[in-house]
Amino acid sequence: MKIKISIFILIITLLTFFVTGELNSKKNRTVITSAAPPVITPIESETTSSMDSPDGEKTLMIEKKDNFYTIFITNNSDGNKTQVFRKEKINSSQLEIPYNTWSPDNFYFFLKEKNASVDNYLVFQSSGESFLNNQPYLSIQEPFKINVPNYTIEEVTGWAGPNLLIVNAKQNDSDSKISFWYEVPSQAVIQLGTYFK
Repeated sequence: MKIKISIFILIITLLTFFVTGELNSKKNRTVITSAAPPVITPIESETTSSMDSPDGEKTLMIEKKDNFYTIFITNNSDGNKTQVFRKEKINSSQLEIPYNTWSPDNFYFFLKEKNASVDNYLVFQSSGESFLNNQPYLSIQEPFKINVPNYTIEEVTGWAGPNLLIVNAKQNDSDSKISFWYEVPSQAVIQLGTYFK
């Protein structure tokens, strides 16, 4: 009986050494294959942001796909979608929808264009129509620099009326802050007597 147990243990031990040796030799082998290298397909990057008008009649949507921003307005009653503007993304610039983007009558909306140096604000007609001189949008930064060069725009907070945007600014050579109205479509910059937070 002891001989049978000893032979059984010897067989198990030999099998264990054999299996372990085979596994180790497979780890050290070089496998050669004729398969082609994998093809890497770039994935199109796409993001979408949107904001409904306060009355829910329209939806503003910015779609960023590849290297372009496309701006759409959807009429929520019939689902009609109108492309308002398309712009190539340049360097690190980004278009954002501010919280108070819609004018009270849904006629205008504004967007924030974030840049590495100075942010800009762009006003559009929700119909997709151009302004005078075939301009697709009005840049708030340009008339602001011309009319009040001693101030720098900190933020456009939203609408004070159907044609009036509130622009908060800081004096260039001091910490003095003041608010302005930007009147659309005349592009007039009107200094106010107080600062709106």
